[in-house]
Amino acid sequence: MKQVLLLFIIAGIASCNSGDQSKTSDTQVKAAATEEPKMDYAYTIEHPDNWVAGSKENTKMVLQSLKDFENGDIDKSLTAFADSVELRFNEMEGKFSKDSIASMFKKERSALKAMQINMHDFESVKSKDGKEEYVSLWYTQKLQGQNGAWDSVSVMDDLRIQNGKVVLIDEKTRRFANKKM
Repeated sequence: MKQVLLLFIIAGIASCNSGDQSKTSDTQVKAAATEEPKMDYAYTIEHPDNWVAGSKENTKMVLQSLKDFENGDIDKSLTAFADSVELRFNEMEGKFSKDSIASMFKKERSALKAMQINMHDFESVKSKDGKEEYVSLWYTQKLQGQNGAWDSVSVMDDLRIQNGKVVLIDEKTRRFANKKM
């Protein structure tokens, strides 16, 4: 009886030790899996893979600003903007005061009878050192001119956020082909 009891104790100790080892090896495997291998990219930059997930509040603010613009409420849209903002649009680039931007945006929006945004994706990122934050948007913008004609454009916006305000809008647009190839 003592031998059977001794075997159970030894088996129990062995199973506890092997369980601890498997937990350790599972932890080690998970830690190794989360470490990113150094990549040998075809092009080099100063800070590769420099971005992590950013603030959802920034995303919410930027999306609301775009929605306000879509709805024609330019003043409300601009509450997300800093006092001066750098704009990089097709054939236009510069730093403008919020008042100048309001004037430009109101003129642009008043030329439209209607506007619709079909959002495809968005992402908020910040640099690993915390010095830069961006919200990126991918969407289709449908515009109806005062004459009733509709036009569509594919848009990709990068908006830099600083101190909770938009300080840069870098917009890339692509017109759709009239007919598919």
